Amino acid sequence: MSNKKLTKLIYKSFDGALSIKEAELLKRELSNSTELKGTYEQIKKIRSAVSVSSVTSFKPFFEERVLNRLNNQVKPEGYISGWAESFTVSFRQIAVSALVLLCLLIFYNLNNGNNLSIENLLGTYKTPIEYILDPTIHYFWSAI
Repeated sequence: MSNKKLTKLIYKSFDGALSIKEAELLKRELSNSTELKGTYEQIKKIRSAVSVSSVTSFKPFFEERVLNRLNNQVKPEGYISGWAESFTVSFRQIAVSALVLLCLLIFYNLNNGNNLSIENLLGTYKTPIEYILDPTIHYFWSAI
């Protein structure tokens, strides 16, 4: 069996979650391998040193207070309006530049025509049916 699997078994044995078959396998491998015994003793020393030196730096009932705070969180009022506000703040520059561009296009289209109309405002013009059916007529008459 590989050393990685045996090391995992050692860690699992300290947690007390070994099956009978795993316990027998670990005991047999520990008796056969001195390297594995050294690893076992090293892990045992580290675990005992860590368990002795555990310092509690939190006030009592820290976990309960954190869990209560998490469970009692309420969505703030106006959740959608808060989202919309953050959206507008994020994309304000894009919205302003798009508005300026739209105004420039509208003024250009209004100045391009002779009268104030929706067609001039939107930049759409009525195309005669002859130009639609036979586009070569337009090119022929524009060349003259």
